[in-house]
Amino acid sequence: MADVCPPQCQDNIFEWADSEELVIAPQNQFHPLFSHTTRSFLKVRDDAPGSPQPDNFDVLVFDPSKNIKIPINLKSTDTADTLIKKYQQTKPELGKDLRLAFNGKPVAAHAILRDLGVKPGAVFITFQRCHGG
Repeated sequence: MADVCPPQCQDNIFEWADSEELVIAPQNQFHPLFSHTTRSFLKVRDDAPGSPQPDNFDVLVFDPSKNIKIPINLKSTDTADTLIKKYQQTKPELGKDLRLAFNGKPVAAHAILRDLGVKPGAVFITFQRCHGG
């Protein structure tokens, strides 16, 4: 069978159906809970047992109006919103309109640090959006 089948078919067995059409059936049977489903999905969790744990690292938040840099310890799976909340715990006077920029671009609150390519020692710059005309 290995000589006749391409590599992607080697794990399959062939069965003849009543209509004389070739049916490819996998050798491994489906899990009984999924035998009658047409669709399913797998949710991947970062905190699952045995999965690699997120890295802890320090980033700097630079406030140009006060010319200060504040180190904040985060995980690579944290969001920018987590970073803003931790920064506001140390500097509550900045209020709720605080925004962050990384690599010259504004950072969305839901952006994950790992997806942004944040490395240890990265610098975020604070800015505030001005409302009005």
